[in-house]
Amino acid sequence: MEEYAAYYVACNLVALVALLVFTRMQPWMIFLGSSCLMYMLGVMPLEELLSGYTNPSLLVLVMLYFVSIPMERTSMMRRMTSYVASASTRQSVFRLGLFSGCFSAFVNNTAVVAAMLGPLTRQRTIPASRLLLPLSYASILGGTLTLIGTSTNLIVNSFVLQSGFEPLGFFEFTSIGLPVFFICLGVMTLLAPTLLPKNKLQEQAQVQEYFLERRIMPGSPLAGRSVQENGLRQLERIFLVEVIREHHVMAPVSPQEVLQEGDTLVFTGDLSAIELLDDFDGLGALEMFDQQVRDNLVEVIVSPTAALVGRSIKEVDFRARFDAAVVAVRRGNQRLAGGLGQLELEAGDALVLAVGDDFSRRRDISADFIVVGGVEYNRVLTRPREVAIFAAFGVIVALGATGFVPLLKGLILLLAVLLFSRTLTLEDLRARFPYQLFVVIGSALALSQAMFQTGLADNISQLAGDMFSGLSPVGALIGVFILTWLFTELVTNNAAAAIMFPIAIAISGQWGHDYLPFVMAVAFGASASFLSPFGYQTNLMVYTAGNYRVKDYLKFGLPVLLAYSTVALTMISWLYQV
Repeated sequence: MEEYAAYYVACNLVALVALLVFTRMQPWMIFLGSSCLMYMLGVMPLEELLSGYTNPSLLVLVMLYFVSIPMERTSMMRRMTSYVASASTRQSVFRLGLFSGCFSAFVNNTAVVAAMLGPLTRQRTIPASRLLLPLSYASILGGTLTLIGTSTNLIVNSFVLQSGFEPLGFFEFTSIGLPVFFICLGVMTLLAPTLLPKNKLQEQAQVQEYFLERRIMPGSPLAGRSVQENGLRQLERIFLVEVIREHHVMAPVSPQEVLQEGDTLVFTGDLSAIELLDDFDGLGALEMFDQQVRDNLVEVIVSPTAALVGRSIKEVDFRARFDAAVVAVRRGNQRLAGGLGQLELEAGDALVLAVGDDFSRRRDISADFIVVGGVEYNRVLTRPREVAIFAAFGVIVALGATGFVPLLKGLILLLAVLLFSRTLTLEDLRARFPYQLFVVIGSALALSQAMFQTGLADNISQLAGDMFSGLSPVGALIGVFILTWLFTELVTNNAAAAIMFPIAIAISGQWGHDYLPFVMAVAFGASASFLSPFGYQTNLMVYTAGNYRVKDYLKFGLPVLLAYSTVALTMISWLYQV
């Protein structure tokens, strides 16, 4: 069995990459399956397989997720919105980028975007489409400034520790990330008015087309008559796109299609035109809820941390779980099909909910949704408690950065204080535990260890020497950066770092060169997600809220990516004398 171990790990790695790139399976499920396969084949014993889940950097990452929860409930982010949006577009983008970037250097960037997304969407000074994409990019750039700024840097550090190297310093990334941040912020400030969508404020609601459903109720006069005869083809600002009859979907809908009792009609268009459907007798909502609840509409964005992702609205039992009914759904500019009940939710989806009185008190709300409009679900902290939390966090980060107190110990102490003071509850921790990221990193650490133990890393090193024999170390460094970036755009940043780290170490060994520049190439390459909504969590969070299309990411992200890559590679080569 041992002589085939390297072969098994190589096949495992190839299968893992193929599943990540060519299927829609959740990354955590793929990585978990990879670990289970290695255990079943006898490549790694259970003790070594589980050791990755106790990696200090991974535990620090989990603690940072927990202590960032009360920071989302502070009013500081909301107060910044009025200051950010009180100037021209360029000035607003610069202010927003500077604030969110600096904040993201120390607080999880997903939390920063989550806290500012709702206030920026609700303000009526500058179109949200001019601000949300810069918010996402600036938070990505800010995350590269320190060890704890982004999960990617912590993941890379966990691999460094596992490989037996000295841990990366708190400000190891800063000398590279700082010039990258300011150059890219300048590019965004300069190009935002030209390359970002120019939706007028009064038209924002109209260009956001939602999908909503109605059902032909028993005894409805609409049954037995065609779509044309019922007048469902002449509605203003709303359009009938599908008829679902039992399990059969009819699209496009013919004007001569005769409707039947029980048919589900799927409409798309301006949500403000929903009252037009009330004029049709016997055309009812799929869920029956009283008028008072129905009038209380709230728009939310599905969070990347939501347990709902990958599950259908019907499967979740939405009404019982959240005291809310889904009225309409929007996913960027994508065409949704097959009915809302069977729709598998994705991070970034915009839902319009008719909420009950108990909605804001449900514990899972803050983990699953970012509220854009309507009720405020977060328990906003008092000003003294808010100041105390930021001060305590700052002290712990400072102690950890200077080495006086290990960061993990400081964060555990802060978490204990937050729980003791009831600022956080055990229900908050349960709802916000990043189990998907936890599984991906723990399993990736096991895969990396298997690559080195079985000799696969040495084989990759020899293969790299044969393939890149004509390249200089700088050429290999650029190759590692580009390959990591490609994986980031295809399979998300954390998975890209997990896949590329052992390969980068193997390649660096071929030249007998310092491993650090190649580690930095992986870290910065994995954060270089600017061309699509799907490679990085914050990009996905603003996708629907900003009413963006994929081409908006390409237009605005390409110059940012070019500036980012050029400055990052130049600084890495210069600082480490590659």
